[in-house]
Amino acid sequence: MKLVLFGLPYSPNLGDGVIAECLAHALRDLVPGAEVVTVDLSGREGFGQVTVRNRSAVLKLLGALPRPARHALVTWKLGRMLDAAEPRWRAAVEGAGAVLIGGGQLFSDADLNFPLKIARAAGIAGTAGVPVAIHAVGVSRNWSAAGARLFSRVFAADLRRVAIRDAPSIAAWKAQVAGASPVPVSARDPGLLAAACYGPAPRQEGWVGLGVTDPALLGYHADAEVAGRGAGFTEALARALVAGGQRVLLFCNGAEEDRAALEALADPLGDLIAAGQVRIAPVSTRPAELAHLVGGLDGLVAHRLHACILGYAYGRPVVGLGWDRKVESFFASVEAERFCVTDPAARPEAVAATVAGALASGVDATVHGRALDEARAAVQAALAACGVGGEVAGAGEG
Repeated sequence: MKLVLFGLPYSPNLGDGVIAECLAHALRDLVPGAEVVTVDLSGREGFGQVTVRNRSAVLKLLGALPRPARHALVTWKLGRMLDAAEPRWRAAVEGAGAVLIGGGQLFSDADLNFPLKIARAAGIAGTAGVPVAIHAVGVSRNWSAAGARLFSRVFAADLRRVAIRDAPSIAAWKAQVAGASPVPVSARDPGLLAAACYGPAPRQEGWVGLGVTDPALLGYHADAEVAGRGAGFTEALARALVAGGQRVLLFCNGAEEDRAALEALADPLGDLIAAGQVRIAPVSTRPAELAHLVGGLDGLVAHRLHACILGYAYGRPVVGLGWDRKVESFFASVEAERFCVTDPAARPEAVAATVAGALASGVDATVHGRALDEARAAVQAALAACGVGGEVAGAGEG
């Protein structure tokens, strides 16, 4: 049995790779002997491939253009990539038992980026006559008319199930999709299966992680107020954590802009680094490296959703910094709303106090176990909808 997963396994933002690898792990576990083929929607064939050079400059250029010009430029650029990738994608789908379009904020329309990619993948699956399930995706309420038309091509395929990872995304789907879609259900993020996928993480006892994200990149993608976006906030938070008795490990999820922001903290935090109270982690180059780094900490605080999910998957106390409703929704889903900071005016000292509270409270084992069970059951339900394996009563309704 061949199962095909369309996602972002080779994204430089390793959180996307975590999703793809955890989902592939679950598929192999649930269908012993299955051949699981992962296909990168951005046309990458391995780690380290750069599809957009100088992305900050490109985003700045696109932001200066009127929408019709942006759409025309992106359609031309992505069309060339998709034309080159299509023979590989067709070969991957040929003879498959199911196609999953899975994980991440894939149903978002930033200048037709994902609409064009998903439309092409759906067209290939439809031509091949392979059942399709959309699994554990995020949905942004930002679809243009052109983007909505492209996304609608997935309904021309043999679409069996639509599973979405949070309530705001379900609302966004319903607001932007007419009656052609299966009724969307909820599904836990596959990243919750990280400990099962990657195995035990080497402990870094006595260290709390601080995830570093480029403020400009957050601002470009944000759909909510950014907590802690101001200049110098990350440095000030590191100092507040140290003042509260923590040793701090600075890390990032791997995106080019985040790497630069991480490196830029070496000088302003040089005194604490010299004192052994702050360390800057080498940038992870594979999802497993990031999982083992995060999973071994005492706890962490971060903007990036999948830094938070990785920590939680390993049972570590986590504090989220708001910038997108998906972060707040995740913390609500595991009954930890008090540990998600959404106030854009939040002071570093207040965030450090929230981290201390999370470390003292720990992780509710019952809620944690239920979340992981639901993540696995949701994958099984996606397979069952495509005629692979058996039905799971209530799976994915979390």
